[in-house]
Amino acid sequence: MKSISFASGTLSAISLVFAASAFAQADIPTAPLANSSKCSPSNPLGPGCPGFGDIGGECCPFSDESLKTKVVPLKSATENLLKIQGVSFEWKNGGRKDIGVVAQEVAQVYPELTRTKDGLMQVDYDKLVAPLIESIRELNQRIQTLEKAQAK
Repeated sequence: MKSISFASGTLSAISLVFAASAFAQADIPTAPLANSSKCSPSNPLGPGCPGFGDIGGECCPFSDESLKTKVVPLKSATENLLKIQGVSFEWKNGGRKDIGVVAQEVAQVYPELTRTKDGLMQVDYDKLVAPLIESIRELNQRIQTLEKAQAK
C-alpha cells in the first residue's frame, strides 16, 4: 500500500480515502478556532485558546481547488501586511511571554482571518501564509525591475 510521509507521521491511501469520503458527506460549518470546552473569557489561556497557541490543534485543512469557486489572486498583499504589526507581549493571565499579531489589526485588513468567541478575537495564523506568499511575489517583482534598470 502506498503511503505519504509527513513530518508529523505517515498517511496511508486508505486513510486518505476515508478522510475524503467523510469530508464529502460532512456538513462543514465555520468552526471557531478555539476549543470551546476549556476556553472562556475567565480562562483565556486554557487549552485551545489563542493564548495557548492552539497546541495540538488540527493540521492541514482542506485546500483542494475542486472545493473552491471564484479563486482570485490577492492584490496589494505587501501594502496590507504592512498594516499588521508583529508584536512581542506578555499574557495578562500568567505573564507568559509570546509573539504574534493583534487580532483587531488583522480584522481591519483581512476580516476573514479572524473570529470572535465569547467577546475575544482570534486569528487564523495559518491563513496569513497566503498574503505572505503574494507579498514575496510582489517584492520579487520589484527587485527584478530594479535589477533590470540597474543592468542598463
